[in-house]
Amino acid sequence: MNDWGVQELRLLHHCWPALVHAEGTNWCKIPDFALPAGWNRSNVDIAFQIPEALPGQEPYAFWVSGGLALATGAQITNYVFPADSTPWGGQWGKFSWNLNPWAPGARPGEGTSLVDFVRSFTGRLRELN
Repeated sequence: MNDWGVQELRLLHHCWPALVHAEGTNWCKIPDFALPAGWNRSNVDIAFQIPEALPGQEPYAFWVSGGLALATGAQITNYVFPADSTPWGGQWGKFSWNLNPWAPGARPGEGTSLVDFVRSFTGRLRELN
């Protein structure tokens, strides 16, 4: 992980103190991430990767632990279960997702950041589709 990524990781820990970084990888996990109403569960572990080439390479996708379904039973768009695994084992579902626009500033934490990317997960999950 480059220096930019290390600094972004510090910012993430500040916002989510329970965040776990899989040492020696670019994977992060936030345990018990609260889900908006409308899902079959109230919380999940959520995982994502810190891109190797931050800030030029934007982050992409997030993973949720176990199977996730809409309370209505409707199909979830841009979601695959089971998906490729994370360093934490078990079954994970993957949402294809990016933050648009990805426009980092001159320093970590300025402009859009990984904090904004993670905050955007809740917005995606509120879409209920």
